[in-house]
Amino acid sequence: MSITWTPKTVVLEGHAKGKYDEETAGGAITPGHLIDTNSDGEVVVHPTAGGYAERKVAIEDALQGQSTGLLGKGIDDAYAADDKVRIYYALPGDKLYMLLKDGEVATPASFLSSNGDGTLQVVAGAEIPLFKSTESVSPSGAVGRIRVRAL
Repeated sequence: MSITWTPKTVVLEGHAKGKYDEETAGGAITPGHLIDTNSDGEVVVHPTAGGYAERKVAIEDALQGQSTGLLGKGIDDAYAADDKVRIYYALPGDKLYMLLKDGEVATPASFLSSNGDGTLQVVAGAEIPLFKSTESVSPSGAVGRIRVRAL
């Protein structure tokens, strides 16, 4: 009998001295997106496919209540423009639950880079690797999320 565990948080294992922050959203952002700061000082999904990126990741806003009365928002609760976005700066070795490009196939040997829309893609050429997959994910079972380790 196998047990399937679905994380409810983006930061699965982080350093005790990891940095958390909060910035204003410049557009729609989902927890697990790789993000960047634009020229207006707002955070947006990382815009450069395969390019350099600070390992800056949007995380769930567990401190804000929901309209349903539940405590905290989860990994599927997106931020809208002008919302305050909770951020985690991933350090080498941190384990995160991020978003993978639709239809992408990854294995535990896959290095991942920015897809240019906040999601990650498997490195296929000269892209800059930022993360490494820690699980196998295929389009049929990906549900858009993947467990990764920061490089």
